[in-house]
Amino acid sequence: MMKKYGLLLAAIVLLSPLAAAAKEKPEWRSWPTGDRLFASVAWFKPKLDTQVGISNSAGNLGALINFESSLGLADSKSTGLAGINWRISKRNSLAFNYFKLDRSATKGDGISITIGDETFEPAADFPIASFFNIEAFDLLYSFSAIRNPKHELALGVGVSFQDLSFGLEQTPDCAVPPCDRKTETFSSTAPLPTLNARYQYAINDKWIVVTNLGWLAVSADLDSDESLSGKIWNAEAGIRWKAWKNVGFSLLYNYFDVDVDYDKRNMKATVVYEYQGPALGINAYF
Repeated sequence: MMKKYGLLLAAIVLLSPLAAAAKEKPEWRSWPTGDRLFASVAWFKPKLDTQVGISNSAGNLGALINFESSLGLADSKSTGLAGINWRISKRNSLAFNYFKLDRSATKGDGISITIGDETFEPAADFPIASFFNIEAFDLLYSFSAIRNPKHELALGVGVSFQDLSFGLEQTPDCAVPPCDRKTETFSSTAPLPTLNARYQYAINDKWIVVTNLGWLAVSADLDSDESLSGKIWNAEAGIRWKAWKNVGFSLLYNYFDVDVDYDKRNMKATVVYEYQGPALGINAYF
């Protein structure tokens, strides 16, 4: 019995340094960019430019309509950004980003607008109600081609889900129905592949310069009579400050430019939107 206990004690003594070493963090975890999990939420104030065109039933696509200047949608609006970055290992990481922006307006003056098979004539007693909503989810895998205590250059591939919906509605103020109500709406959700590059430079343990660049150009047949093509550019540049061990702040400038063309049988739709502006965020590190 004593012999067994002696062997067990010897095994514990011999293996305990190995167990302790296994629990020790790898060297890169002590670097300024070495946090295993990084989450952020930010206040985003973009300037917006939105153009839309929908063909009539014959497939003819007219001039693009600017939703800000022609329909009165706000050309600047505050919203939020959210993101999570999980560093799986020294050179491999996953990221998830989320963005949502809804706008609507009512306008009772201006020029006539033709979209789809409807022509809208704005008037004080016959105003045009419009909306344009964006919801975007991005999932990204990155590999750090260069990674040391000061520098990181990561290249990645991902998918961007662009959920768009917009429309116009015009209903006169009539006492006796039926009223001459006009409506034209469109919605689409498409997963689009992206290529991305990220560069980070650690000035010191608390201050990190951040730049990101993403790009997409794709053309795909979704069905025998349905196709989608598009381009996406997104860029981000700024600085992060790690004020405490688990909490920090960031000031970044974000730029998005999206151009999507959608064809289904005789219907064609073109959506071009751009939004850019500063984002002030709070970050959590784990």
